[in-house]
Amino acid sequence: MKALLSASLLLLLLLAGCGGGEKAVVKKEPEFPKYRYAAVGDLAREYVSTSDGALRVLRPEGWLRTSDPKNAPSILLWLVREDYSASLSFSPIKMDPGLYQTLRKENLTAVAKVSLSLKERNAEDSVTIVQPVELFKVGGRICAAYEYRIAAAEPVIRVVVFDTGSRFMECVLYPASVSVTPAENRRLFELQQAVLSSLLEQSQ
Repeated sequence: MKALLSASLLLLLLLAGCGGGEKAVVKKEPEFPKYRYAAVGDLAREYVSTSDGALRVLRPEGWLRTSDPKNAPSILLWLVREDYSASLSFSPIKMDPGLYQTLRKENLTAVAKVSLSLKERNAEDSVTIVQPVELFKVGGRICAAYEYRIAAAEPVIRVVVFDTGSRFMECVLYPASVSVTPAENRRLFELQQAVLSSLLEQSQ
């Protein structure tokens, strides 16, 4: 009996020794440097949800919820500033499930480039890319963003793309004022970041 226990103990020690030489493979998340847009802005203590109830965010102070099912049926959540000088919207990027699963295996950069190409294709005038696609993290969520303007317009539009786990979404910050300054554009982008940092999904 003692011999059997000794043999078993020796076997365990040998197995432990063999296994100790192997390093466990740990998948590391990509690290992101400090982003140039801080998540700064006054948010009300009131969540507003997309029309399908899948997502909700804190409403910015001085912004109102609106909708236009006839002319903009794809927008699931549309917020406008009280003076109508800017808007913030959430819309899904429509694609078949097979393409979604394929793109999920790629970097979000690829999805944002698809989004940008659709903007260029559907624009009524020329599109100038102000900021190429870049990755960042906000509220614990990896996102991709790009900035562009239409023709010679001063306002810069910023589109943020993210994955909900069942579809890709766009969050678009659109300055509606033709005389918006670069500083005001930046403040709007930081407010957009603040809203994104409050984003919750239905299960949360």
